[in-house]
Amino acid sequence: MPSDDPITAPMSAQMMADTRFSYRCTRCNSCCIDKRIQVNPYEIGRLARNRGVSTAQARDDFTIDGALRQQEDGRCIFLGDQGCTVHADRPLVCRLFPLGRVIDAAGKVHFVPYPDPLAAHGEFGKAGVVADYLESQGATAFIAAADAYFAFFCRANARMGAGTAVIADPDRDLLDIDSELAAACAASGIDEPEDLLDRMWLHISLLDAMLDR
Repeated sequence: MPSDDPITAPMSAQMMADTRFSYRCTRCNSCCIDKRIQVNPYEIGRLARNRGVSTAQARDDFTIDGALRQQEDGRCIFLGDQGCTVHADRPLVCRLFPLGRVIDAAGKVHFVPYPDPLAAHGEFGKAGVVADYLESQGATAFIAAADAYFAFFCRANARMGAGTAVIADPDRDLLDIDSELAAACAASGIDEPEDLLDRMWLHISLLDAMLDR
Protein backbone atom coordinates (compact mmCIF):
# COMPACT_ATOMS: atom_id res chain seq x y z
CA MET A 1 0.00 0.00 0.00
CA PRO A 2 1.33 3.49 -0.79
CA SER A 3 2.47 5.42 2.23
CA ASP A 4 0.75 8.68 3.05
CA ASP A 5 3.42 9.67 5.54
CA PRO A 6 4.55 13.29 5.19
CA ILE A 7 7.67 13.90 3.16
CA THR A 8 10.35 14.83 5.67
CA ALA A 9 13.39 14.71 3.40
CA PRO A 10 13.90 17.25 0.59
CA MET A 11 12.14 16.27 -2.63
CA SER A 12 14.22 15.24 -5.61
CA ALA A 13 15.34 18.06 -7.90
CA GLN A 14 13.80 16.10 -10.78
CA MET A 15 10.56 14.22 -10.49
CA MET A 16 8.91 12.07 -13.12
CA ALA A 17 5.22 11.30 -13.65
CA ASP A 18 5.62 8.10 -11.59
CA THR A 19 7.55 9.70 -8.71
CA ARG A 20 5.86 9.19 -5.35
CA PHE A 21 4.15 12.45 -4.45
CA SER A 22 0.97 13.90 -2.99
CA TYR A 23 -0.02 17.32 -1.75
CA ARG A 24 -3.05 18.59 0.11
CA CYS A 25 -3.80 22.30 -0.14
CA THR A 26 -4.61 23.98 3.18
CA ARG A 27 -5.77 27.21 1.48
CA CYS A 28 -2.95 29.33 2.87
CA ASN A 29 -3.04 31.36 -0.39
CA SER A 30 0.77 31.63 -0.48
CA CYS A 31 0.72 30.42 -4.09
CA CYS A 32 -1.39 33.48 -4.95
CA ILE A 33 0.94 36.13 -3.51
CA ASP A 34 4.07 37.59 -5.14
CA LYS A 35 4.06 34.98 -7.92
CA ARG A 36 4.44 35.63 -11.65
CA ILE A 37 1.66 33.60 -13.28
CA GLN A 38 2.33 33.55 -17.01
CA VAL A 39 -0.69 32.69 -19.16
CA ASN A 40 -1.22 31.51 -22.74
CA PRO A 41 -4.19 32.22 -25.07
CA TYR A 42 -6.12 29.12 -23.93
CA GLU A 43 -5.83 30.18 -20.31
CA ILE A 44 -6.91 33.71 -21.18
CA GLY A 45 -9.89 32.17 -22.99
CA ARG A 46 -10.82 30.24 -19.85
CA LEU A 47 -10.54 33.34 -17.68
CA ALA A 48 -12.45 35.45 -20.21
CA ARG A 49 -15.38 33.04 -20.26
CA ASN A 50 -15.31 32.80 -16.47
CA ARG A 51 -15.59 36.58 -16.21
CA GLY A 52 -17.99 36.96 -19.13
CA VAL A 53 -15.72 39.14 -21.27
CA SER A 54 -13.88 38.84 -24.58
CA THR A 55 -10.33 37.50 -24.72
CA ALA A 56 -9.13 40.94 -25.79
CA GLN A 57 -10.72 42.55 -22.75
CA ALA A 58 -9.43 39.78 -20.48
CA ARG A 59 -5.87 40.41 -21.68
CA ASP A 60 -6.27 44.15 -21.12
CA ASP A 61 -7.92 43.88 -17.72
CA PHE A 62 -6.26 40.86 -16.15
CA THR A 63 -2.74 40.59 -17.59
CA ILE A 64 0.40 42.62 -18.03
CA ASP A 65 3.46 41.52 -20.00
CA GLY A 66 1.95 38.06 -20.47
CA ALA A 67 1.27 37.40 -16.78
CA LEU A 68 -1.66 37.88 -14.44
CA ARG A 69 -1.84 41.31 -12.85
CA GLN A 70 -1.23 41.70 -9.15
CA GLN A 71 -2.95 43.85 -6.59
CA GLU A 72 -0.93 46.54 -4.81
CA ASP A 73 0.01 44.14 -2.01
CA GLY A 74 1.28 41.48 -4.43
CA ARG A 75 -1.86 39.35 -4.30
CA CYS A 76 -3.11 37.87 -7.57
CA ILE A 77 -5.83 39.95 -9.18
CA PHE A 78 -8.19 36.98 -8.76
CA LEU A 79 -7.48 36.34 -5.08
CA GLY A 80 -10.47 37.29 -2.98
CA ASP A 81 -11.31 37.07 0.71
CA GLN A 82 -12.43 33.45 0.33
CA GLY A 83 -9.59 32.37 -1.97
CA CYS A 84 -9.30 32.14 -5.75
CA THR A 85 -12.32 33.66 -7.47
CA VAL A 86 -11.66 31.82 -10.76
CA HIS A 87 -10.57 28.49 -9.26
CA ALA A 88 -12.37 26.33 -11.83
CA ASP A 89 -10.49 28.13 -14.63
CA ARG A 90 -7.17 28.85 -12.91
CA PRO A 91 -4.05 28.64 -15.13
CA LEU A 92 -1.72 25.65 -15.36
CA VAL A 93 0.93 27.22 -13.11
CA CYS A 94 -1.65 27.36 -10.33
CA ARG A 95 -2.74 23.77 -10.95
CA LEU A 96 0.82 22.48 -10.81
CA PHE A 97 1.77 24.22 -7.56
CA PRO A 98 3.87 23.23 -5.62
CA LEU A 99 5.48 21.68 -8.71
CA GLY A 100 6.93 23.14 -11.87
CA ARG A 101 6.89 21.39 -15.26
CA VAL A 102 10.07 21.43 -17.35
CA ILE A 103 10.65 20.34 -20.96
CA ASP A 104 14.35 19.80 -21.72
CA ALA A 105 16.11 20.32 -25.05
CA ALA A 106 15.36 16.72 -26.04
CA GLY A 107 11.65 17.20 -25.39
CA LYS A 108 11.60 15.08 -22.24
CA VAL A 109 9.30 16.26 -19.46
CA HIS A 110 10.11 16.28 -15.78
CA PHE A 111 8.85 18.12 -12.74
CA VAL A 112 10.62 20.14 -10.10
CA PRO A 113 9.47 21.07 -6.60
CA TYR A 114 8.79 24.64 -5.62
CA PRO A 115 12.14 26.10 -4.45
CA ASP A 116 10.88 26.55 -0.88
CA PRO A 117 8.39 23.74 -0.07
CA LEU A 118 7.82 25.11 3.41
CA ALA A 119 6.43 28.30 1.87
CA ALA A 120 3.50 26.30 0.49
CA HIS A 121 2.20 25.45 3.99
CA GLY A 122 0.30 22.50 2.55
CA GLU A 123 0.61 18.85 3.43
CA PHE A 124 3.18 16.90 1.40
CA GLY A 125 3.05 13.14 1.24
CA LYS A 126 3.64 9.98 -0.80
CA ALA A 127 0.08 8.71 -1.13
CA GLY A 128 0.22 8.75 -4.93
CA VAL A 129 2.44 9.78 -7.81
CA VAL A 130 2.93 13.03 -9.69
CA ALA A 131 0.58 11.87 -12.48
CA ASP A 132 -2.20 11.34 -9.93
CA TYR A 133 -1.72 14.84 -8.60
CA LEU A 134 -1.90 16.36 -12.10
CA GLU A 135 -5.12 14.49 -12.82
CA SER A 136 -6.66 15.60 -9.53
CA GLN A 137 -5.90 19.21 -10.47
CA GLY A 138 -7.52 18.95 -13.91
CA ALA A 139 -4.23 19.76 -15.62
CA THR A 140 -4.56 17.57 -18.75
CA ALA A 141 -6.22 20.11 -21.08
CA PHE A 142 -3.98 22.90 -19.81
CA ILE A 143 -0.83 20.84 -20.45
CA ALA A 144 -2.02 20.05 -23.99
CA ALA A 145 -2.60 23.76 -24.61
CA ALA A 146 0.74 24.77 -23.12
CA ASP A 147 2.60 22.24 -25.28
CA ALA A 148 0.71 23.29 -28.43
CA TYR A 149 1.49 26.98 -27.99
CA PHE A 150 5.07 26.23 -27.01
CA ALA A 151 5.52 24.25 -30.23
CA PHE A 152 4.08 27.15 -32.24
CA PHE A 153 6.38 29.70 -30.58
CA CYS A 154 9.38 27.46 -31.28
CA ARG A 155 8.41 27.28 -34.96
CA ALA A 156 7.78 31.03 -35.12
CA ASN A 157 11.13 31.79 -33.47
CA ALA A 158 12.88 29.52 -35.95
CA ARG A 159 11.24 31.38 -38.83
CA MET A 160 12.25 34.74 -37.41
CA GLY A 161 15.76 33.46 -36.79
CA ALA A 162 15.94 32.57 -40.47
CA GLY A 163 14.91 36.11 -41.37
CA THR A 164 11.39 35.19 -42.46
CA ALA A 165 8.52 37.47 -41.47
CA VAL A 166 5.94 35.73 -39.29
CA ILE A 167 3.11 38.24 -39.68
CA ALA A 168 2.45 40.70 -42.47
CA ASP A 169 -0.03 42.86 -40.54
CA PRO A 170 1.67 44.43 -37.50
CA ASP A 171 -1.72 45.48 -36.06
CA ARG A 172 -3.07 41.94 -36.01
CA ASP A 173 -3.26 40.36 -32.56
CA LEU A 174 -2.44 36.72 -33.22
CA LEU A 175 -2.98 35.68 -29.62
CA ASP A 176 -6.52 37.04 -29.32
CA ILE A 177 -8.48 33.81 -29.81
CA ASP A 178 -11.88 35.48 -30.12
CA SER A 179 -10.91 37.88 -32.91
CA GLU A 180 -8.84 35.30 -34.81
CA LEU A 181 -11.60 32.68 -34.75
CA ALA A 182 -14.35 35.18 -35.55
CA ALA A 183 -12.51 36.39 -38.65
CA ALA A 184 -11.52 32.91 -39.85
CA CYS A 185 -14.94 31.35 -39.31
CA ALA A 186 -16.73 34.26 -40.96
CA ALA A 187 -14.45 34.00 -43.99
CA SER A 188 -15.03 30.24 -44.19
CA GLY A 189 -18.76 30.39 -43.53
CA ILE A 190 -18.59 28.00 -40.58
CA ASP A 191 -19.80 28.31 -37.00
CA GLU A 192 -17.30 29.03 -34.28
CA PRO A 193 -16.80 26.09 -31.88
CA GLU A 194 -18.14 26.66 -28.38
CA ASP A 195 -15.90 24.25 -26.50
CA LEU A 196 -12.82 26.09 -25.27
CA LEU A 197 -10.42 23.26 -26.04
CA ASP A 198 -11.84 22.99 -29.57
CA ARG A 199 -11.36 26.74 -29.93
CA MET A 200 -7.76 26.38 -28.83
CA TRP A 201 -7.01 23.66 -31.40
CA LEU A 202 -8.63 25.71 -34.18
CA HIS A 203 -6.56 28.71 -33.08
CA ILE A 204 -3.38 26.62 -33.21
CA SER A 205 -4.30 25.40 -36.70
CA LEU A 206 -4.75 29.01 -37.85
CA LEU A 207 -1.38 29.99 -36.41
CA ASP A 208 0.33 27.02 -38.03
CA ALA A 209 -1.34 27.73 -41.38
CA MET A 210 -0.02 31.29 -41.19
CA LEU A 211 3.53 29.97 -40.70
CA ASP A 212 3.12 27.50 -43.55
CA ARG A 213 2.15 30.36 -45.88
